[in-house]
Amino acid sequence: MSGSARHQVAVPPEVTVLEPFVGSGVFGPFEVHLAATMARLVPGTSDDGILALALAARAPRHGHVYAELHHAADHIAGSDDRVEGVRGLPWPEADEWVRALTDSPLASVPGGRPADRVRPLVLEGGRVYLQRFWHYELAVADELRRRAGRDPAAPDGVGSDPVALRLDAVLDLLFGPDDGPEPDLQRGAARKALTSGISVIAGGPGTGKTHTVARILAAAHLVAAADGLRLDVALAAPTGKAGIRMGDAVRGEVPALEGSGAVSPELAAQLMATEPITVDRLLGWLPGARFRHDARNPLPHHLVIIDETSMVSLPMMAKLLDAMRPDARLVLVGDPHQLASIEAGTVMDDVVGPAEDPGRAAGGPLAGRVTVLRRMRRFAEDSAIAALAAAVRAGEANTALELLGGGHSDLRWVRDDDGDGLDRVLDRLVTAGIEVGTAATEGDARGALGAATRIKVLAATRGGPLGLYDWSDRIEAAVAEALPALNRSLRWYVGRPVIVTGNDAVNGVFNGDVGVVVAHDGEVRVDIVAGDGVRALAPSRLDRVDTWWAMTIHKSQGSEFSHAVVSLPRAASPILTRELLYTAVTRAKDRVTVVGSEASLRAAIDRPIARASGLRHRLWP
Repeated sequence: MSGSARHQVAVPPEVTVLEPFVGSGVFGPFEVHLAATMARLVPGTSDDGILALALAARAPRHGHVYAELHHAADHIAGSDDRVEGVRGLPWPEADEWVRALTDSPLASVPGGRPADRVRPLVLEGGRVYLQRFWHYELAVADELRRRAGRDPAAPDGVGSDPVALRLDAVLDLLFGPDDGPEPDLQRGAARKALTSGISVIAGGPGTGKTHTVARILAAAHLVAAADGLRLDVALAAPTGKAGIRMGDAVRGEVPALEGSGAVSPELAAQLMATEPITVDRLLGWLPGARFRHDARNPLPHHLVIIDETSMVSLPMMAKLLDAMRPDARLVLVGDPHQLASIEAGTVMDDVVGPAEDPGRAAGGPLAGRVTVLRRMRRFAEDSAIAALAAAVRAGEANTALELLGGGHSDLRWVRDDDGDGLDRVLDRLVTAGIEVGTAATEGDARGALGAATRIKVLAATRGGPLGLYDWSDRIEAAVAEALPALNRSLRWYVGRPVIVTGNDAVNGVFNGDVGVVVAHDGEVRVDIVAGDGVRALAPSRLDRVDTWWAMTIHKSQGSEFSHAVVSLPRAASPILTRELLYTAVTRAKDRVTVVGSEASLRAAIDRPIARASGLRHRLWP
């Protein structure tokens, strides 16, 4: 935000305390208008209360669940370089600020004075929450504790319990007996999933999460059938693309299960027909950010498995838990090192907590219910992509740079000032784009979609040099020059790849679904890869789409590409984080090209993301 834009935010007289903060870029229109509204509704509110309200309202916009009063200036200065002179602003003395807020009519204090009404803020120690985010955090923690305590994971020695013995027999069939020198973590994760109200499967790419999920599904159906029961299962992911990948991966496991005799042809067909959906679809998204399913109208499923849980925000997790039957089992699957949701919270990281450290004993309601899969199976033992991902995850910048400069066939590093290198990368992207346009013109939707997903630019930023718009414009212009029939002056030109940017339940497409504009018998249609296949829609029915020659790293979560081109901004950009780079690198199956300076790479690897969330402390005392 430029300085002139900041000063365009009018500060009403009721909240003049915010003026210097608005001028420096700390607060925008949302915080100012909210604070002014509350100042009018609650006359006599102190300046300290108004400032705390604005700070708590700012927090979720930056991914935080709460704001910390004792370190407000340092936290903002360290995470947002668009804010000027933040430490020099007139911040209240922290202890006095906490005391003032304790007596403020804007805040309630858990365990403190009785609350005569719902107040907009909740103060816990030095943490100040918007009331609804405090409620979300508390509700998620309480419900996870309840589910963990309701049905504890079965002990290693199952004795003569016939249900446990039957489950072990099924797991032996699907995983083999657990009689090796090291415990079979995948088998153990399946056992926890089918004997606990809540279980968590964590691991990086290629560690066998989907292998495990497919066998959990098979085991659940086999055990239920043995008891004469019908099992209702839901597979879901935060985005349509992640759901498609999950479905493809699960279906890819079924032939081996059927071929080994572990499942019958009938069960194999049932597993093949299990269609993952988005979490929004699962809950029954309705216009106005409402959902059909909640505690009063719960989901019918006995078992719910959520993939890519790192992308699930705290509010969405609260709504999911609220909508589940009390006796249903929930399995959370994901990689805690990936980027967190673009909304507030770090749910997957908080839920895994200290369980990721094998040398650390941890207590709490989730102890024994988290399985961390570590053995990399997607890549070969000597995969440079896997080694790079591990170095980034561990914060080892020197190792990462050595790998990138080591001449590996599956890794390439192009400095941002290497004009020839950038041209060669662009040539590869344009070649794929020409294939997209040619196939789309010939009516070959699947061929166009295949070419569109073979290589993809994953940009850290939208604007600026080497940002999404820069790459997209250059690719589109070069493809249009090579294919004169591709008319860029038309919005819906044939060959245009698109990505859906908002939920559209009427047309059955959701945020993150991708497609291509294709010629169909003289008419133009948009073929969208939706949860249940490819759907051809008239362009007039779609109003929330962007061109998809390139995409942001945030949008790429849940996707997978044969070749990922990871494009980084200058080192000073605050968006550069370890999780951002790790997420981008692990989108690739076969090859990664990193475009950026050494300074940008070091800045990303040296800066782990820091979000304020209290969920971990509520789950892992």
